[in-house]
Amino acid sequence: MPVGGSGLGAGSATLAELINNLGGLVTVGDGVHNESAAQIGGHSVQAGQIHGDVHFHNALEERLVPRQLPVAARHFVNRAVEQDALTTLLGGATSNGFVLISTVDGVAGVGKSTLAVHWAHRMRDRFPDGELYVNLRGFDSVAEPVESTDALGSFLIALGVPTERMPQGLEARAGLFRSLVHGKQMLVLLDNARTAEQVRPLLPGSPSCLVLVTSRNRLHELVVREGATRVSLDVLTADEAELMLASYLGDQRVAAEQEAVRDLIRHCAGLPLALGIAAARAVENPDFPLTEVVSQLQDERDRLDALDAGGVTGLRSVFSWPYRSLTPEAARLFRLLGLPTGPDIGLRAAADLAGRSRRETRALLAELSQASLLDQHEPGRYRFHDLLRAYAAERAATDEAAPDRDAAIRRLLDHYLRTSHSIDRFLVGHSRKFALVLPPSEVVGSTFDDEDRMLDWWDDEYANLTACIGQAHRRGFRAHAWSLAFTMFYFFRLRGYLAEWIRNFEMALGAVRELGDRRAEAQLLHGLAVAYFEAKQHEKVVYYSGLARELFEQADDRYDAAMSLLIGSESSSRLDRHDVALEMAQRGLELQVGVGDPNGRGYGHGCLGVAYMGLREYEKACSHFNDALTLYREVGEVYGESYILNELGELHLASGEPSTAVIMHREALRIRREIGYRRGEGQSFRGLGNALFAAGDREQGRANWEQALTIFEELGDVEADSVRQELGLC
Repeated sequence: MPVGGSGLGAGSATLAELINNLGGLVTVGDGVHNESAAQIGGHSVQAGQIHGDVHFHNALEERLVPRQLPVAARHFVNRAVEQDALTTLLGGATSNGFVLISTVDGVAGVGKSTLAVHWAHRMRDRFPDGELYVNLRGFDSVAEPVESTDALGSFLIALGVPTERMPQGLEARAGLFRSLVHGKQMLVLLDNARTAEQVRPLLPGSPSCLVLVTSRNRLHELVVREGATRVSLDVLTADEAELMLASYLGDQRVAAEQEAVRDLIRHCAGLPLALGIAAARAVENPDFPLTEVVSQLQDERDRLDALDAGGVTGLRSVFSWPYRSLTPEAARLFRLLGLPTGPDIGLRAAADLAGRSRRETRALLAELSQASLLDQHEPGRYRFHDLLRAYAAERAATDEAAPDRDAAIRRLLDHYLRTSHSIDRFLVGHSRKFALVLPPSEVVGSTFDDEDRMLDWWDDEYANLTACIGQAHRRGFRAHAWSLAFTMFYFFRLRGYLAEWIRNFEMALGAVRELGDRRAEAQLLHGLAVAYFEAKQHEKVVYYSGLARELFEQADDRYDAAMSLLIGSESSSRLDRHDVALEMAQRGLELQVGVGDPNGRGYGHGCLGVAYMGLREYEKACSHFNDALTLYREVGEVYGESYILNELGELHLASGEPSTAVIMHREALRIRREIGYRRGEGQSFRGLGNALFAAGDREQGRANWEQALTIFEELGDVEADSVRQELGLC
C-alpha cells in the first residue's frame, strides 16, 4: 500500500525507516514483497510500494502483555443494564473488519469511569493480549487535555517501543500503534475524552480489539462515523443508591436508619459522587445518627457546601470542568437556567429567559446537552440534575449581576404570563367581564392554533407555572404573581388541583393587598370562594364570596357582584339553607339580567334551579335548568352546559325518571371527558351509577360507581367516602 495510506505524513519517518530502526523487532509476513530496481542486502529504505501486511513480533509479541487498568473502585454498585450492554457488544465481535467501539457518557460524578474500569476488570480474560488505558483529562480543572500524540506515545512504550526509537509525529505514532496491535485481542480504555478528534487517532484498525471511551460529552461523531455504540449512564435508582450506602456504612446501619437513608438519597439525587462524599462523612462519625448528615443537606443553597469534599474530586470542582469548557454564550445560558425554580423548561421559555432567538437558544441548549450539563428528557424540554441546578444557580449568583438576573426572571415570567393569559382568554373569556392588564413587556409568549394544544401547554407547564407564582412573589414581582395565578383559575378547576389552587390564590391575595389593588383583591376572593366550593367547604364559600361581593359592590361591578351572590347561593343550598339560597339566586339573576350577559344569566338560572330542587319544587327547577342550558349553548359555555346536564340528571332521578336521568348524565360525562374536567367526570360517573341502579341495572350501576371512586381517590376528593358507602350497598 502507499506509504501515505499507512497514516504517515510528510515530515514523518516512513514506515520502512521505522522498521529499519526497530531492527530485529520487525519481519515481513507471507506474501510481502518489495519492488526495487536492484537487489538489496541488510536494512533498506522503502521508496516505493509495500504490498501486504507488516508484522511486529518477537519481543513485542512474546514478552510484553500490557495490563494498564487502574484499580477497580471498592464501592461499586452493580450497573447490570449497562454492563450487559457492554458485554453484549463484546459478544457480537465478528470478522467483518470493523473495530468495536463503545462510548459511555453522562453527567459529571455519575460513575462513568468507575463502570468502565469495573467492567474491564471483569472481562480482562477476554483480552489475552492485554489492556491499554489512558486518562485523557478532557475536563480536568488543573491540567490541559492530553494530546493524542502523547497518549499514543504512552501506548507505544507499553507495547515495547524504546523511547529512543519513538516516532515523533501524530500520524507516524498512530500508524505504528495500529501495526503493533493488529490481530491482537486487546482492550483500549480511553477515559475522560473531550472530543471525537482527541479519540480518533487512538483507535486501532483491527476488529479483534475493543475500544471503550468515557466522556461527559456525547461523542455523536464517533457514533455516526465510526459506528460506536453509545451507553448513557443515568443516576442510581433508590435501590442502587441504598446498596452503595450499605457498602460504606454496612447493612445494619442502613437498615436501622431507613428514613434518614431515603432522605440522604433524595438530597444527593442519586449521584454516586455525592452519595460517596456524604457516606464518607458518615463513616468518619460512626456514632452520629445519619440524620446529622441529612440536616446539612436540607437547604438547597447549602447543599453544595455539604457535598464538597474539596480538591479535584470535590463536587464543585467536578462540575466546573464541563462548565469551563463551554462557549461564553452557552455558559451564560447555563447560569440563567439555574434561576427558575420549576422542574424543567421548554425551548420557547428558555429563549425568552435568555433574551435570544429560538434558533440561537436551540444551538446553545444542544451544546449544554452535549456536555451532559442538561438533559433533553423529551423533545423540546430540558431539565437539570438537581445538584447541577444548584451549581448553575450558584454560578448565576456569582457571575451574573443582580439587575441581569432580575431581567432574565422578568422575561421568563412575562413568557408564562402572556401565554397563559392568551389561553385563558380564548377558552373562557366569554365568562369574565374583568379585563386583566398585563405588565408591559417586549416578550410575546407562545401562541397555539387549537384548544387541545392550549390545554397540553397548561399540562406541560403546570409545575413551572406554580413555581413561578411563588418565585414572583418572593422576588417582588407582585403583579406577575397574582396575574399568573388568576389566569390559571379555569385550569385549576378543570384538573381538580384544589390544594394548589387555594395555596396559589392565597399567595396572590397577599401580593395584591401589598399592591393595594382592590379590584384584583375582589377577583381573587371570588376565585377562592369557587375553589372552596369545589372542595365542598361551603361555609368558607359563603365567607369568601361575601368579602368579594362587598368589594365588587364598592366598585359598582354588578356582573361580578352577581357572580359572588350566585356562588354563595349554591353553597347555601348545599348547607340546606334553601330559603337563603333562593333569595340570593333571585338577586343574582336580577343583576345579570340588568347587565345583559347571557353567560351570567345562565349561571343565575342554574342556581335558581338548584335552590328550587332543594325546596322540592321540581317543575320550577326544571324550567330554570332548561333556560340555563339554552343560554350556555348560545355562548358556547360547555363547562356550564355539562354542569346543568348533570343537575338535570339529578332532577329526573329525584322525579322518578331514571331512564331520562341516564341520558342526561351520559351527555354530561361526554362533555366533561372532552374538556378534561376530571372532578366533573367523577360526579357524572356517580350520577350515572345512581340512575342505572335505580333503573334496575345493578351491574352497570356498580361499574360506574367504581369509575367515580377511582377518580375521586386520585383527586383526594371527600366524595370518595360517599361512593364507597354506595358500593357497600350493592
